[in-house]
Amino acid sequence: MTGPSHPTDATVRELTDRAAITEVLYAYARLVDERDFVAAAAVFTDDCRAEYGLRDGDTLHSAAAVADWLARQLDDGTVTSHHLSNVEIGFSDTDHATTTSYVHAWHRTPGAPVDPMVFARYVDRLERTPAGWRIAHRQMFAHGLVGFPDGILRALARRGAA
Repeated sequence: MTGPSHPTDATVRELTDRAAITEVLYAYARLVDERDFVAAAAVFTDDCRAEYGLRDGDTLHSAAAVADWLARQLDDGTVTSHHLSNVEIGFSDTDHATTTSYVHAWHRTPGAPVDPMVFARYVDRLERTPAGWRIAHRQMFAHGLVGFPDGILRALARRGAA
């Protein structure tokens, strides 16, 4: 009979990193809902690239631009509730990771006939920085939209689609 296995330092580090990365993703959703757009943008690297949609101005090239974009998109009367799930994390090395997560974002906009909803996927590349894990590149792909105009988000390609 052998004794219990003991986790290696590398295993402990990876598990700790997975938890920290997941917290970064969750923090973004919470901070957007709290309308703290500067703090939400702080989960990105200063020189990040964030691709939120297909309209002019939806591809951003800095954390400051993310904060400004969020403030423009979610005017003072809009209330949101972002829910992240299905978080998958892969590591290319000890300081770089990729994630895929699903987001369901409910919006209440004054005067809108329906509460708009987004069903989407975030595909992120993260880097370990002195401040912790940060998103260096984010792409958002739409699975479906309710109450938003068609064509504002990049559609998720269907498997086998040309």
